[in-house]
Amino acid sequence: MFRITLRRPDRRTALCLGLGLWALAPTLGAQAPSSPRWTLDRALETAFAQSPELRARHAELEEVAGGLVGAKIYPYNPELELEAADRRSRGSSTTDRGISLSQEVEIAGQRRKRVAVAREKLGAAEATLRRDKRLLAFRVEFNFAEAVRERELLAVAETDAALARDMLDFSKRRLERGATTQIEVNLAQASAGRAERSVQRARAAYASARSRLATVAGVEPAVQPEPLGELAYPNAEPSPLQELLELALENRGDLGAAQRQEQAAQAALRLALAAGRPNLTVGAFFQREEATDEIFGTTLGISLPIFNRNQGQIAKSRAVRERLRHEHDALRLAVEQEVITALNDLRAARASAEFLRDQVLGTLEENVELLQRSFAAGRIGATEVVTLRREFIASRLEYIEVLADAWLARVRLNLATGVLATQELGDEKELP
Repeated sequence: MFRITLRRPDRRTALCLGLGLWALAPTLGAQAPSSPRWTLDRALETAFAQSPELRARHAELEEVAGGLVGAKIYPYNPELELEAADRRSRGSSTTDRGISLSQEVEIAGQRRKRVAVAREKLGAAEATLRRDKRLLAFRVEFNFAEAVRERELLAVAETDAALARDMLDFSKRRLERGATTQIEVNLAQASAGRAERSVQRARAAYASARSRLATVAGVEPAVQPEPLGELAYPNAEPSPLQELLELALENRGDLGAAQRQEQAAQAALRLALAAGRPNLTVGAFFQREEATDEIFGTTLGISLPIFNRNQGQIAKSRAVRERLRHEHDALRLAVEQEVITALNDLRAARASAEFLRDQVLGTLEENVELLQRSFAAGRIGATEVVTLRREFIASRLEYIEVLADAWLARVRLNLATGVLATQELGDEKELP
C-alpha cells in the first residue's frame, strides 16, 4: 500500500504574529458523530462487501455459469409416438394401433464442443470479474487519495486564514499606536477576506471528496467518511519497465478475458463445423393389426446435408474468431501503453516532489525564519510579510498537489499492471 506522510515545516519558522501555525496541523472542525473514520484498507473492505456494481458483476458470472450447466445437458429428449388407424374392407372394419420411441443421437462430438465453448466463456467471465474488482479497488484508492488531498488543502487554507486574521489584528493595533497607515490595515483586511473564502471553498471540496469516496464504496453519499492517513513522499523507486510490462501481461484480467474469449471463439468454430454434420435418429416401434398380426421393428434415420450444412454459422464463427484475435492484439498494445504512461507520470511526480522538497520548500523555510527576525526588528513592513506568506502558502499547496499526484500515479500504475492496492484484499479472497 502506498502510505502517506506529510513533511511538516519546523515550528521555528513561525512569525512573531503566530507563525507557529505553519506546522500545518489539521485544524478541521469536529466531524459529525455519524461520520466513520476509514483507513484505506477499511474503505476497500467496505467496497468489496457493499458495492452494488461488484455484486451485479458477480451475478453476471452466475449467468455465464448457468450456460455451462446447460451445455452439459444432452439437448435432445426421446420422442414417443402413438398411432391409430382405421382399416376398412368390404363388409368389415378393423383398427390398427402402434407405438414408437425414437432418439436423436449426435455423432460428431457436438456436446463436448458445446461444453468447451461454455468453459471458455466462463473463464472469460471470471477474468472479467477479477478486472472489475481491480477497477473498483483503483476507484476506491483514487477517491481516498483525493479526499486526503482535499483534507490537507483545507488544513493549509485554515492555517492561512488564521495567519491573515492575526496579521489584521496586529495591523489594527499598529494603527492605534500610529505606527502604520490605514492602507496597511485595508490590505490586511482584504487578505483575510480572501483567505476566508479559500477556506470555504476548500471545506466544500473536502465534503464533496468524502461523498464521492462513500459512493464508490457502495454506501450513502451523506455518510461522508473521514479518511485516515497522510500524504507520503514517494521514496520507493518504481520497478523497471520490462518487469512492469511482464507483470501486466500476467495479471491483467482484461487480457485474460480477451484470451479466453478468443479461445471460446475457436471452440465455437469447431462446434459450428460439427453442427454441419447430420445426426442419427434411432428408434423402436410396435404395431398391432387388429385380429391379425403384431409387428416389432427398429428404425434408423439420418438427414441428408444437401442444402444446409451450417455454412452461415461457420462463416460467422470464423469472422468472430478473427475479430477477437485482432482485438486481443490491440488490447495488448493498449496495456503496454498504459504501463508506460503511468510509469512516466510516476517518475515525473517523484522528480517534482524531490525538487520542491529539497529546493523550494527548504529555501522558503529559511526565508520565513529570516522574516521573523526582520519583522520583529522592524526592518520590513507588513507588505513584505504578506508577499512571503502568499509564496509560502502557494508552495505548500503545490507540494501537497505533487505528493497527491505521485500517489495517484502509483495507483494508476498498479491498475495498469493488474496489481491490487493491498495484497490481503487480492483475488485470493472470495467475493461476498
